[in-house]
Amino acid sequence: MTAIQVSFLILWLASVIFYALSAYCVSSYYKRAGKKKAETAVEELPPVSVMKPVKGADYDTYENLKSFVMQDYPRYQVVFGVADEGDPAVGLIKRLIAENPGKDLSLTIGSMPVGANHKICNLDNMYKNVYYSIVIIADSDMRVGPDYLREVVRGFDGPDVGLVTCPYRGAYPEDIGATFEALTIDTDFMPSVAVAERLEGLSFAMGATMAVRREALEKIGGFGALADYLADDYKLGNLVMKAGYSLRLSGYVVDSVGRRETIGSYLSHQLRWGRTYRACRPKGYFLSVLTKGTAFSVFFLLATGFSQAGWALFTANLLVRYAQAYYMEAVYIKGPGVLRLLWLLPVKDLLGFAVWLLSFTGSTVRWKDVRFRVDKEGRMVEVP
Repeated sequence: MTAIQVSFLILWLASVIFYALSAYCVSSYYKRAGKKKAETAVEELPPVSVMKPVKGADYDTYENLKSFVMQDYPRYQVVFGVADEGDPAVGLIKRLIAENPGKDLSLTIGSMPVGANHKICNLDNMYKNVYYSIVIIADSDMRVGPDYLREVVRGFDGPDVGLVTCPYRGAYPEDIGATFEALTIDTDFMPSVAVAERLEGLSFAMGATMAVRREALEKIGGFGALADYLADDYKLGNLVMKAGYSLRLSGYVVDSVGRRETIGSYLSHQLRWGRTYRACRPKGYFLSVLTKGTAFSVFFLLATGFSQAGWALFTANLLVRYAQAYYMEAVYIKGPGVLRLLWLLPVKDLLGFAVWLLSFTGSTVRWKDVRFRVDKEGRMVEVP
């Protein structure tokens, strides 16, 4: 074999090791979460404040928001927030409030420019209407069950716990762009989080759910400390950890509902995530290339001139990758509507490798129709 062929073979083998490790870590996470749920009784359910920053609306927005309102929990408030009165979500939120007169629901309109991150500006404005000691922040495209608050609060099992975060899974994709998004979440992101949590311990949060003690949030400087960072969820968890608190990964998995998405929107989102991750964890992001086994099997096939060995390796990769993805999806993750779309996984993998390469070619990203430049610390500067 030539040196280049050997290189692709070694990289592919490293990817196979990651596939096996990720399957183990995902199964271990679910088993540990189930055991902890069985062993841990929540004696006291403290009142909590749920913050839902919203921008825009789609087919699922009303049901997503409603799921956070209909909770089996004794005392909680839900604060919705939009930047301006003309936002399409305003009507849906007002309808939701009117339909639930017995619940503590409110809508905050307006946003003060405390930084470049418009979502954090929205949260900072909403915070004046929050009055409980545990604050839960969740993105508007997430959907949960009625036991959500109980399970999240379960994570605060000691006074040293400053933040609890939830993993999430793709749900209900209906077109090819949404399918690629769901597959990326379930077969790339979720396994990577499980591996990081198992090997390194948790040092970040995820936007699907960030439950934080109010004292910890104020100790790090409140939302103003996050206002110039694109990866505000990562930064929040990291700052809380550096402030001396421990973080917990909840056993509750949130549904990320995305029925429709163009391929262009999917690629733009993945490029934004890639360049953000590269800024926050440069070494880890660079080494994530070792998870791109499908691409390396294709490169090995090309490097060997479509030889018998090349085809054998390519076929072996498909078998290993599908086995890993099917095992996690069918047995553990169970993203609604995703399992039947696993046949698109190789295409998604190749697109993922292309995005990984593109993430090193610049530092600008597009978020909510606004372009930003991300510096090496993860701070964002709006590009005119």
